[in-house]
Amino acid sequence: MALRIGQRRLAEKVPDVFVQFGLEQQFRFISHPGVMAVSKLLEMRHIARMRANFTQENILGMKAFDPELARKAQIAFDHKLPINFQQLEIIEDSLPRLLEEKKQLESARAAVAKLPVGTYDFPKVDISAARPVPGQKDLQGTQMELAELMDPGCQARLLTGPAKEIASKIASKQLAK
Repeated sequence: MALRIGQRRLAEKVPDVFVQFGLEQQFRFISHPGVMAVSKLLEMRHIARMRANFTQENILGMKAFDPELARKAQIAFDHKLPINFQQLEIIEDSLPRLLEEKKQLESARAAVAKLPVGTYDFPKVDISAARPVPGQKDLQGTQMELAELMDPGCQARLLTGPAKEIASKIASKQLAK
């Protein structure tokens, strides 16, 4: 009897769950737990960053409002770069790093795809051009990169104590490049 009930429970589908996401714009839905986990990862701003993949129609629409931004979006489109709008402002300066990052991430994806099932160790691949990464010592690819370029020292002015000195050193290295 217990075996038959246990088998019936194993055959049941995973139950749907009632989920609420968002801090500023909350929304609720019923979803599978796997979808819920992926959605939560996407909501974490430091794990996944939103990036745009431009189409030619998007770029033509931009030209009506901002020809300079459309020109920069065309650069991203020509090189097939997914890019966020903060990086788009400085794409001409960071294009070599972004192209190298794209190559490194493609090779990392290929290496991960070749791993056998059940192996979850990250393979030894070069991701030195990828930004932002945990523990990086510069501002490349971060939200503060554009702010420091537009207003040098803005990060250091917000901080106090030893962190202020570190931020000043990082900002001076950023401006030297």
